[in-house]
Order: sequence, then C-alpha cells, then structure tokens
Amino acid sequence: MNKVIIPRSIGILYSLGNHLTNKHDGKGSSEFDFSHWGGHRYFPISQFYKQRFGEKVYKVSVSIAETCPNRQPNTRMPLCIFCDEWGSAAYHLERDKPLQEQIIINREKIAKRYRAKKFLVYFQSYTNTFDRVSELEQRFEVALSEENIAGIVLGTRPDCLPARILPLLQKTHESHYVMVELGLQSFFDHHLTFLQRGHYVQRGYDAIAKLHEHTGVDIGIHLIFGLPDETDEEIIQTAQILNNLPISNVKLHNLHVLSKTPLAEQYERGEFQPIELDEYINKVTLFLQHLSPDIAVQRLAAVASRWDELIAPQWTKEKMRPTQAIEDQLKSQSIYQGKLS
Repeated sequence: MNKVIIPRSIGILYSLGNHLTNKHDGKGSSEFDFSHWGGHRYFPISQFYKQRFGEKVYKVSVSIAETCPNRQPNTRMPLCIFCDEWGSAAYHLERDKPLQEQIIINREKIAKRYRAKKFLVYFQSYTNTFDRVSELEQRFEVALSEENIAGIVLGTRPDCLPARILPLLQKTHESHYVMVELGLQSFFDHHLTFLQRGHYVQRGYDAIAKLHEHTGVDIGIHLIFGLPDETDEEIIQTAQILNNLPISNVKLHNLHVLSKTPLAEQYERGEFQPIELDEYINKVTLFLQHLSPDIAVQRLAAVASRWDELIAPQWTKEKMRPTQAIEDQLKSQSIYQGKLS
C-alpha cells in the first residue's frame, strides 16, 4: 500500500488529542473497554458530546442558506451530481420560517422525542458561509440567544471559507462551542470530478488548515462511500489521512440516487448503480478498523428523509437497519474502531 502523505498546507504535524482514556494498544477486542463508547464498537458522536458537555446534546437542524457556488445563476459549474433541490436540508418543510421559529419548532420536537435538555443549532443546508459575514453573524446571535443552546454547527464547503469569515468563527468559538462540518466527500480528485464538486482535494486540506490554525473550532468531515471504482485501498487511505488531520469527527454517507439530480439521469441511462447494503457494510467496517479511536463518528450511513424522492437503493430509507447491520458485523468479526490504526 502507498504511504499516506499529508500535504504541507496543513502547516504543522498534528498530534491527535486524547478524547478517550482508552487507546488501541494491539490487544484483542475482549480486552478493549467499550464503555467509553456507550457499549458501541465505534466512537459515536453522542459520546463525544457527552464527554464535551457532561450530558447528551442534540442537533437542531435549520435551513437558512439558500444557495451554493454550483447553483449561482451565471455559474459555469455543474450541479453536484447527488444534491437535490433542498440542498441536504433535513427539515425543508420549515425552511420558509424565520430562523428563531425554526429553532423553536425543531428544538421542541427533539426535546419531546428524546427528553433532551441541551442543543446545538445546526446550519445544515446548502453553503452557510456563502452569504455575507454580517448576515451570518446575526444568525449566530439569534441562535445563541435561544434557550438551552450550547453552541452551533455550521455546514459548508471547503472552497467557501474566505478569510473574512475566520475572525467571526474564532470570536464565536471564544464564548460558545462551534463546529464546522466540511463536505469534502472524498480525498481523491477522480472521485470529486465524478461528483462534480467543482473543487479538488487540495482545497479540502487548505480549508482544514485555515480552520485549525485561525479559529480553533472543532472540524468535522463528510465522506461519501459507494463511488464508482472505489477500492479498498482508497477506503484505508482515507482513514489514514483523517488520522493525521486536526479533526474531531467524521460523517459517512452512502451514495444514493435522488430524483431531479444529475445522478438520477445517469441511473436512468444505466451508467450508475448504487452498491448493495452488504458491500457498504464491508466498506464501513474496513474504514473503522483503520480510523483512529479518537475521531468521533457522526453517522454510519445516509438516511433518505424524503422517501418520495429516493430512487435507489431502497435500504437508504431505513434509519436503523444499516447502522445495526454494521454494528452486528463489527461484533461478529471482533472488529472495533482503531483496531488496525
């Protein structure tokens, strides 16, 4: 296997923090203490938040950003191949409401369902750093003034982090918890080309370096598995790259086909076929074995929140089945996160 080299844009050799008291030491899983992970065989984001805040914390998703670079009227950039008209918004039905109202509505839903008491406002859809800094600052103020809000999570792209946004993130981080989730999707340029992201891997490294060196915020990375011609070596290298970056968490997606997307057109022409659940499970378990046990996992698989728009694969409709199947395989094969890292 080729040696993984982290580009110099990261600036410093990053030493992973000790989120856990329990590090992999080459012992068998029978000697590994999973209590730090709530009994899971991977480090779930719920335990990361519990360690950070001393209690369970839940995201309140809001949809405020209205566009991204690929959707500008005069752009020559094609749409991302997988992105639907809602820009990944989980609660798109509330998107026309004012920010404060969205927070209240979605917070109460989560509080009632999970008996939650502490929340993070998740600016999820489209590209939230694409607007003016003054507008983003006002949104932060509205979000952080709400009851039981412990901080914010900001979803964006690696090519949409202008220098002017960094002081705002650093300032907000001084008084509240801030996480920036970067939709890198892949660390391989040929996969980014297929996805029509409009940027290359180097932009991702540059974005991580800027956030780490100039803001101090937590950094999360979004990845997509199930890409055409994706190899096991690439999966392993992806984990090894993450292990050497100053990030705290990763979110996994399986590439799935939504209506009214460029990927749907390819699917209809027979040019793309999403992977089956068994193959995806194998990819995730391979990835987790090589991923540092200090990196929290936000999600193991994508979930189609709008079933009427999902074309394939149908297992993406099932919220618990893919996650449970992955956990079952981890247990049956005595695998756990970081076993081979």
